[in-house]
Amino acid sequence: MATKKSKRRKQLKYIYIAFVLGISMLLSAWIIASANELLALARPDREIIVEIPEGASHGKVARILKKNDVIEQTWLFHTFALLTKSRAEFPAGEYKLNSNMDYRAMLRRLTSKKAVLNTVKVTIPEGYEVSQIVELLEQKGVCDKAALEEALANTDFDYAFLSDLPLGKKNRLEGYLFPDTYEFYKNDLPERVIKKFLSNFEVKFTSEMAARARELGMSTHELITFASIVEREATAKDRANISSVFHNRLSSKTYPYLESCATVQYVLGERKKVISIADTKIDNKYNTYKYKGLPPGPIANPGLDAIKAALYPSDTDYLFFALQEDGTHKFSKTYEEHLKTPKINP
Repeated sequence: MATKKSKRRKQLKYIYIAFVLGISMLLSAWIIASANELLALARPDREIIVEIPEGASHGKVARILKKNDVIEQTWLFHTFALLTKSRAEFPAGEYKLNSNMDYRAMLRRLTSKKAVLNTVKVTIPEGYEVSQIVELLEQKGVCDKAALEEALANTDFDYAFLSDLPLGKKNRLEGYLFPDTYEFYKNDLPERVIKKFLSNFEVKFTSEMAARARELGMSTHELITFASIVEREATAKDRANISSVFHNRLSSKTYPYLESCATVQYVLGERKKVISIADTKIDNKYNTYKYKGLPPGPIANPGLDAIKAALYPSDTDYLFFALQEDGTHKFSKTYEEHLKTPKINP
């Protein structure tokens, strides 16, 4: 019979073996996880912009990458960086990385001055159409035109004010690319560029504005459509009066057509100093000479002043206005008065 002492030795032996096996398994799992992290074997494909400050250490860079979800293990990146790039510096600036880069590729990118992203300032004028904005962004080297148009048409951006807009048309975001001065990265992702516009719109178009639109019996989309017409028709001095004309038209039984030349210009896709009678007869839902009320959507991207004029028109009885040679407008309450007004429109 085995003695108690020999039995205890066997138990200790088994415990030791189990302990060694457990440690080996944990060590193996740790090695595999570290290898996956180091070589980016299991990370998703996602582009990320990171900003590296002046004089950042390896540890600081590792923490920045961790914060931006580029890496998972700061100590591993820090150690790898020290071992492979011990004398390298990280030039300050912003870098485009991908979370599926391995550590060596990341370090190569982050230690190259050529990899620092270039930025460009772009001013979008009030009243620009989506097509004009796309052309301008391509000219400035921000995005490829085709990629932008694809994103505009088919990317489902998560903003409440876009919830009812169907995908598929490259002008679906007309009205929501808020005119302003922006700083973009050159050769940036179109989705990120468009989000800058939409986020700006979300800030500028306040809940109070949305509430006022509801008081006027309009949805946000209808209000922005209305404001875009004011933007394209008015000058800085007469926005509120022109807004009053269109508001009066919307509620008029006698003159329910807005008869906006700007909406016809949108259909034509070209700029004419004077549109023709034939132009006003084009069968298109955006042609407010032929179809009553507002067109299906905005005809441009209105600025804040045009939006405010749409929300708060002058209190007038005007139903007509006529463009003058000097760029101003003459306003009339009756058609007879309007006929007597000098004009350059047909």
